[in-house]
Amino acid sequence: MIEDIRETMARAIHESYRTARASSEGAKDVSMSDWETLPHYLKESNREQAADILVKLQRIGCTVHKVTHRRVVLPKFTEEDIERMAEMEHTRWNAERLRGGWKLGKKKDATNKISPYLVTWASLSEEAKEWDREIVRKIPELLAKVGLEIRRSKLSRM
Repeated sequence: MIEDIRETMARAIHESYRTARASSEGAKDVSMSDWETLPHYLKESNREQAADILVKLQRIGCTVHKVTHRRVVLPKFTEEDIERMAEMEHTRWNAERLRGGWKLGKKKDATNKISPYLVTWASLSEEAKEWDREIVRKIPELLAKVGLEIRRSKLSRM
């Protein structure tokens, strides 16, 4: 993914996260900081998530194309696509966090790199799974903001 697009996507992902969690009890968590004051390791997490979008889309038979002379068409993912990509995102996130020295704990503490979500998809609560599903559902919209359109290959369905 081109660097400036990845950065724009990373910022959009982070803002989506902040908006979705604004009313939660973790609203004062360091991960809720605005982009400018967000710790470097959390910015990198958003960048990795943005870069992985293309991988997820390929796995469900999609490609991404630049659109310049018309509006981007926003596709609808199937529930199966959403579930598959959400699980992929959780697996990616787990690997990233473990590489970064995070540990499993009962209460989230981003400053000390502790998370209760460092578990398999099957062990994750429905609420936490829905967080991954939310961001996957927003992929077409996030890509559209930078002039990119998702297309399903002829061999698959959307």
